[in-house]
Amino acid sequence: MFFKCSIWFLYFIIAANTVLGETEDENDLIRGSYDNCRKWLAKPQHSFITRLDFLLYMGKNISDWYALDFYFATNPAANEKRAAIDLSLYGELFKHICNKHGRSVRDCAKYRKKKAASRTYRAATMLEWEDRDSSQE
Repeated sequence: MFFKCSIWFLYFIIAANTVLGETEDENDLIRGSYDNCRKWLAKPQHSFITRLDFLLYMGKNISDWYALDFYFATNPAANEKRAAIDLSLYGELFKHICNKHGRSVRDCAKYRKKKAASRTYRAATMLEWEDRDSSQE
């Protein structure tokens, strides 16, 4: 009986660690990025972010705006959660935008963390919507 409970408990630990369906390292990077995004936005730890919050954190690129519009239009399940982006949807969107810019999740997460440290949320809201080359930004 103890063995069955141990296996069952281990199953839930593994499922929790692979919530995003990626490697544990990539999950940690995305979870860290999500936490950093909420910290940058000054949102409580257990809150969700909005589509606009996500776009501001990612650099306020107009091409990212259009990419997310297309993503939501082609993914009805994601579209239902667009106003309250949780960790799972954040991971999907983050990977989608990183891939669009030709960056790995690791590089993209490092870059966004660095940019968040150098630009406040208020400063980001003052930027015009334009197409920035994320490698030059």
